[in-house]
Amino acid sequence: MKHFQTPASLLTRIAAPLALMGMLLGAGPATGQDESPKPAPKATADPRVDAATGRDLGNYSPDRLFDHEHMLLEITIPDLNVKEFSAKETLRVSALGAARSVLTLDARTPLTIKTVTHDGAPLAFTHENEKLAITFAKPVAIGQQATLIIEYSGKEPSTRGNGLCWFTVREATEDRPAVDPMIYSQGEASWNSLWFPCHDWPNERLTTEIIATVPTGFEVVSNGRLLTKEPAKDNDKLTAWHWLQDKPHANYLVMLAIGKWDIVELGGPESKRPNLSIPVYGKPGSAEALKKAFANTPEMIAFFETKFDEPYPWDKYAQVLVKNFRWGGMENTSATTLADFAGSRGPGDGTDELISHELGHQWFGDLVTCRSWEHLWINEGWATYCEALWAEHKDGDKGYMRVVRNSFNTQKGRNRASAPKSIPMVSNLWKTADDTFTKVDDVYSKGGCILHMLRKKIGDEAFFAGTRLYLDRHKFTCAETNDFRRVMEEVSGQSLERFFIQWAYRPGLPRLNVAYTWDESTKQLGVTVEQTQIINADNPAYELELPLVCRWEDAQPVTVTLKTDTKTASATFPLARKPGRIEIDPQLTVLAASKVTKKLDEADAPAADKPAAGDDKKEPPADGAGEVHSQ
Repeated sequence: MKHFQTPASLLTRIAAPLALMGMLLGAGPATGQDESPKPAPKATADPRVDAATGRDLGNYSPDRLFDHEHMLLEITIPDLNVKEFSAKETLRVSALGAARSVLTLDARTPLTIKTVTHDGAPLAFTHENEKLAITFAKPVAIGQQATLIIEYSGKEPSTRGNGLCWFTVREATEDRPAVDPMIYSQGEASWNSLWFPCHDWPNERLTTEIIATVPTGFEVVSNGRLLTKEPAKDNDKLTAWHWLQDKPHANYLVMLAIGKWDIVELGGPESKRPNLSIPVYGKPGSAEALKKAFANTPEMIAFFETKFDEPYPWDKYAQVLVKNFRWGGMENTSATTLADFAGSRGPGDGTDELISHELGHQWFGDLVTCRSWEHLWINEGWATYCEALWAEHKDGDKGYMRVVRNSFNTQKGRNRASAPKSIPMVSNLWKTADDTFTKVDDVYSKGGCILHMLRKKIGDEAFFAGTRLYLDRHKFTCAETNDFRRVMEEVSGQSLERFFIQWAYRPGLPRLNVAYTWDESTKQLGVTVEQTQIINADNPAYELELPLVCRWEDAQPVTVTLKTDTKTASATFPLARKPGRIEIDPQLTVLAASKVTKKLDEADAPAADKPAAGDDKKEPPADGAGEVHSQ
């Protein structure tokens, strides 16, 4: 999923509907919005524990007592202006671990369950507290399949923007033309149980098919490939569209969109990806604009296939532009939903960032899915990093570093978090699963920073070998942070536990005061680095290797590196002569905000970081990694 961004780096997922807000790299919370961390239900000395009861406030993955194998969902919406539907869900499951008597599904209000049957016989069920508990007539043995039929009805939920979303007809006025109705789904984080009963958590995968019966004249898009499109059997004013997704995916990635669009096909013999259907669905009359805005999509697919050594895994890649979408985009398997403004932009004004982000998810998030929202960063951090990889492919190191620097500046400008008050990037503490998208320790920008730092730490060869092994090992399954770490350790030979603990499992980032001295008699550069962020029992000093690039007008640069894991560290480095200027970590190998407190030439003022885009109302960040400090 992607928050909105300002045009400079464009759109990622925003926490306020329909607002183009600040600019993070690829997909972080919009700059300028309230970015205070979302704590567990009560603010206590330790946010993991409820002070009154001692209860652990963490959110843990639910049991998988049944393997969910396949779902056929038959949904009928006879009038798109009436926010109601009827449905029949056929769900095939098999028992895991022991004989099972009760299957529990998430089934949120406003679903109304009418009947549940198994082998033609009715089953007892309860539907309360947004859970549908179905009791089998006799226990289902381990490995035994059971097929249930659930008949129910539903309507647009009160949590607008989630579940099934209606946009009803808008009549023409003197100022604006008429607009046709539209319906689309939004399932992430755990919202698809608003329109069909399911295991609404990312640790379960199944194959799915949808038969949507809607008024004739409207298009229907869903996951996978279209099997049939034919008139409804009992009503010639309706058409039934039958879509099949025959490779397993998580329930939150199931999608449905119904509307009237111009459809532009970007695949085919003349494209960079000739054997894949790549349709783009946009508002009527926008076909030429769509061709321009999404022109690079086939090349992107071919690029990522090569980069990851993993063929695009699904039957098509559709991009569907919808009205009043809350986010920039949502990576439903094989059919991404996008805010409709994307169709009016072009590859050079940020649309490529949005497209590459959601496309990257088809591998990172869809092919391999985070096991829990706790590990969301391996979905969103990778999708954010795919923006940088695409920029590198198109514009070389300059384009790559532009995107990466946006993420670094976002984190440096706003992340002053510390334990135990703040929730780290990898944590199972949240009020709602949606809170995991909007932390200060952002799964988007910080996740992208971590991947860049890891690449610099272990080198390109090991990094991409590990990436390919990760996809090979975990495709069509779930994974978590330690799965990714172990793969990277396996290919690099490096121990990465400390790296992931300090960057992913603890909140905040280091803030550095850097002081220089020059001893002309010994020709030595002295460097002192002080970590000024909170340091205590909960927040130890970071382990850092801080590169400093010494430059002269008439000589090759020399890089020296100060290594430290203490609050203050000093080192001296022999040089032929006094540097003309020193750059602190120009390749952004350390996510740190730094400022020079003592320059080689006190007459020169240190350069100041520019605030992250959209962050001009916040305290400006300190001088940071990658800035040039003139001496």
